[in-house]
Amino acid sequence: KEYRKDLEEGMKGKGMTVFEDTPDLIRVKNAAQILNEKQYKKDLETEIKGKGMQVGPDTPEIRRAKKASEIASMKEYKKDLENEIKGKGMGVGMDTPDIQRAKKASEIVSQKEYKKDLETEIIGKGMQVGPYTPEIQRVKKASEIASQKMYKDEAEKMLCNYSAVPDTPEMERIKSTQKNISSV
Repeated sequence: KEYRKDLEEGMKGKGMTVFEDTPDLIRVKNAAQILNEKQYKKDLETEIKGKGMQVGPDTPEIRRAKKASEIASMKEYKKDLENEIKGKGMGVGMDTPDIQRAKKASEIVSQKEYKKDLETEIIGKGMQVGPYTPEIQRVKKASEIASQKMYKDEAEKMLCNYSAVPDTPEMERIKSTQKNISSV
């Protein structure tokens, strides 16, 4: 009777008291937490995803993962290229004859297109392009003058660096012979 009386007075009305964290109590708390996480994930799939809400592909984590997979794919491709093609003796480089021929053909086509544009855009609209236009003649003349001036400047510099050869006995003999010939 006293035990029941103490129970009614002490425990029932006041609620449970806090127990110490025993290993069993810790295990039960962890199990409850795991169960709650599983329930949360289940609710996410049924409540949110099931009702049309999408976990978007634009989130930074998803973009980062896509970029990482692209980079890994490129590395795999390069690795396969080296192993499968280069390893078997096939040269893949910028100096192969086929690539050089293709580049040359592309340059020729580009030059033809440029000349075609020149004819249709400039010459076709009445503008003269040739060696006889006054502007081109003026440029040529200026170029020749500059060239002559540079030639003269260069000659003057060379004259300063060289000295006249002193008269050797051979030179004096030649000079006297020239005088004799001219006087005759």
